[in-house]
Amino acid sequence: MARALHVIASLCIAAALAACSNSSTGLPAGFQCSGQPLPTTAPALVNVSGSVEDIISAAAISGASVKAFRVGDTTTLASTTTTTPGAYAVSIASGGTPVNGYLHVNDGGTHMDAYVYPAVPLATDLTETVKMVTSSEFAVFAAAAGITPVAGDGFIAVVVTDCQGATVGGATVTSTPAGTVRYNVAGTPSSTASVTAADGIAYIANVAPGDVTIKATAGGVTMRQHVVTAYANSVTLTAIQP
Repeated sequence: MARALHVIASLCIAAALAACSNSSTGLPAGFQCSGQPLPTTAPALVNVSGSVEDIISAAAISGASVKAFRVGDTTTLASTTTTTPGAYAVSIASGGTPVNGYLHVNDGGTHMDAYVYPAVPLATDLTETVKMVTSSEFAVFAAAAGITPVAGDGFIAVVVTDCQGATVGGATVTSTPAGTVRYNVAGTPSSTASVTAADGIAYIANVAPGDVTIKATAGGVTMRQHVVTAYANSVTLTAIQP
């Protein structure tokens, strides 16, 4: 499961991991966008496309519902159904401003519902592979992480990236309200790790359904926090960046 969660990083631009030396701004390399304003304009249509796959086998999931929403609004912005190879594509009318939204993916109950939130509002097209997990796969993951899932709570998977989208190790992830935070060690969920490994992945388990503010610090930098929603017995995927 940890390997599959690397797909969240495609919410940002992929790039090689920058060196750890300090820059002339006083910020660690890769963190120069910290505190900079986000884009205020977007193309009339923001296109989100990709595929939906099982998190373990990587088998394509066909016939899954993919819907796009704005945060805080239940009106469907765009919707589609994955094709036989598991592909999807939706076009979202932006009104000329970045879209603060998310995807909801549901395959009818074989896998747990997945909700995908970008690190920042979408101001450009996005290609995103959504990995879904079955209840039995999730139980194996929870056991490895030393987590006892609480029925009715939500689960959030986070990847910490720098300004170029490279994953960040040594980051501390928290949330409000708080959940049970776990990180990987050698690609495997750990019950004792206290910061992200080089994969930048963190897990927040047993979060009550509702709005959750995702926060992180790394290299002495406070990352750009944002709000996602935890959903009962479902998985929320997101990224966090400077």
